Amino acid sequence: MNKQCYLPTPAYTKYVCYPEFLGHYSNFPQHAERRSEGLLNSYNLHLIFAGEGYVFHEGERIPMGRGKGFLFPRGAYQQYGSGLSQPWDVRWVHFGTGLPLPLLEEVDQSRGYFFTFDPEAGLESLFEEMYRLGVSYETRYEPRLSALLYEILITLLQNSEPQNGAVSLEIRHSIRNAANVIHRECAGAWTLESMARLSGYSSYHFLRLFRLVMGKTPNRFLTDCRLARAKLLLVSTGFSVAEIARQAGFSQSSYFIKVFREFEGMPPTNIGVSSEQL
Repeated sequence: MNKQCYLPTPAYTKYVCYPEFLGHYSNFPQHAERRSEGLLNSYNLHLIFAGEGYVFHEGERIPMGRGKGFLFPRGAYQQYGSGLSQPWDVRWVHFGTGLPLPLLEEVDQSRGYFFTFDPEAGLESLFEEMYRLGVSYETRYEPRLSALLYEILITLLQNSEPQNGAVSLEIRHSIRNAANVIHRECAGAWTLESMARLSGYSSYHFLRLFRLVMGKTPNRFLTDCRLARAKLLLVSTGFSVAEIARQAGFSQSSYFIKVFREFEGMPPTNIGVSSEQL
């Protein structure tokens, strides 16, 4: 199968990112590219969902299989292709950006970024929708096309790692699963030790890994979750501040008010309840 489509340059020039050329190849062993430096003035992302292929980079042949991907910056030398006996099933997109993006900052500092990713992270369906809108293109689809590409890049940021990365996908899944439990049960009486038990790591390693994966400490994440729940209760119920503090997981209303003011720059009474309910 050899599916591909070009998109016209959008009239709106302020998209964060926008696809230019995209496609899906499978059972296509003839797929091979060799581009000289400076030829392609767009980012080039490939994700392999089955089969085998390769990338040549700085004289090294890098094998590619399920759960592997590569992303070339603009103007980079590129050489890659499908395996012959087991052709890869690959989704790919060439794209431009209007703003700096976290994943691309690292790519721009290299001549090629090679990574592993979670094939079950929903990326196939995002690519499929982007392709479907591309082949039936109408100008009204442009915002959605941009949004789909941005979602793909952010999903990769959260569900991938460099090929020689320090934090494996298994560890990332374990930490994110723990974060999901903490978010759902943020009103509970959590300690660092009880949060660490969710992942099976010691408190020391959990703290280090959580900060690496989530970009904040477990306690800060817990506080953010509790404040989000408190804000929802403030705008959607007539509960007193004391009751909202209790339901959001704060042991005392005075501490809740202090934390809320520190993080939000205002007392909770400015959001949803009157002073008579204190």
